[in-house]
Amino acid sequence: MEGGTRRLPFLDGLRGWAAIVVLLHHVFVDGLPANGLMADQALWAKVFFLNGTLAVCVFFVISGFSLSIRYLDAGDDRALSRLAFGRYLRLALPIFAICAITHGLLLLGLIPPAAQRPAPLDMFLSFTPTVGRLLSFSLLKVFVAYSGAETYDPPLWTMSYEFLGSFMVFAIVAGLRPYRLRALALGALFAALAASQTYFALFVAGILIADLLRKGGGSVTAERAGAALCVAGLFLILLPNAWFSLVYIAGATCLTAGAAFCTPVRRFFENRLSGFLGWISFPLYLVQAIVIYAVSLRGLDLLASLGLASAPQRWIVDVATLPIAILCAVAFCPINDWAVILSRRFGARCTAFCDAINRRHMPRADPQVLAPSRE
Repeated sequence: MEGGTRRLPFLDGLRGWAAIVVLLHHVFVDGLPANGLMADQALWAKVFFLNGTLAVCVFFVISGFSLSIRYLDAGDDRALSRLAFGRYLRLALPIFAICAITHGLLLLGLIPPAAQRPAPLDMFLSFTPTVGRLLSFSLLKVFVAYSGAETYDPPLWTMSYEFLGSFMVFAIVAGLRPYRLRALALGALFAALAASQTYFALFVAGILIADLLRKGGGSVTAERAGAALCVAGLFLILLPNAWFSLVYIAGATCLTAGAAFCTPVRRFFENRLSGFLGWISFPLYLVQAIVIYAVSLRGLDLLASLGLASAPQRWIVDVATLPIAILCAVAFCPINDWAVILSRRFGARCTAFCDAINRRHMPRADPQVLAPSRE
């Protein structure tokens, strides 16, 4: 867990399985559905392992949890400062890397032109790639002015929420930790944001879950509540998609809280496979769209040249895309790991620099006051 005083492996596992759900959604439902049935997004949204939006919501809850738990535990201002200073690099370095890879694929013609792609894949990557566009999007616009027309990686629409939500978490925990009624305040803020149907409610949900887990995790009551929350989360996603706050905000919150409080569920997300998926989760999220554009579409062309019908083409390519995307994610992991290390070092140095400035500007004690009396 990033920044945690004690590691909570279930967070990594939960994040990893959520990344798999996003991959399944992008491949089988949203990107290259094999037939009209698979293209029915409203239908498959009721199936939790094909609901990519729900998985993204779980990502946001996990971020709120993982970014706040250390400060809630120890109240370490310097640790919070290190996280805040390093957050931009933590996200920007892998994002720039995947955008640069996409830039190169576009220049080399390895991603087919938009006119040669099936819908909805023709909606993105239809611009002329330039270095200026690459730098502008990957280092700035992806965080504060995301545009589908300019994106180098369609799943990056989440990064503006992730970036701004992270700093919202830092501000909230810094402001509320000293108060005994902070859980009540967090609950009220969550309800207000959920009523506004904004993804930012999910970051507050993560803080609240972390705070409650610290106080009451492990009890029989917490175990039963966790199991009930898991069931509630699965039930909520069966509601109409138009009920955004209930389906996605409440559903993702219940599922994440259930995994946190229910020991059997938590142990599943702590096994070795879940840990591996947690390690590749962010790389997998970043590379999957590019694999579809650069590899899967070429696979369709190859199978079409062999005379296969459209539906068999897509089933074969969809299934083959899964291991290819996972292998590409593993290959991308060193970049992601390097970003984690660099962001931590940068955050630590910035915090040390601020500490040095504070010490320099602190009023010096009067030596006569500090001198022992000779009387």
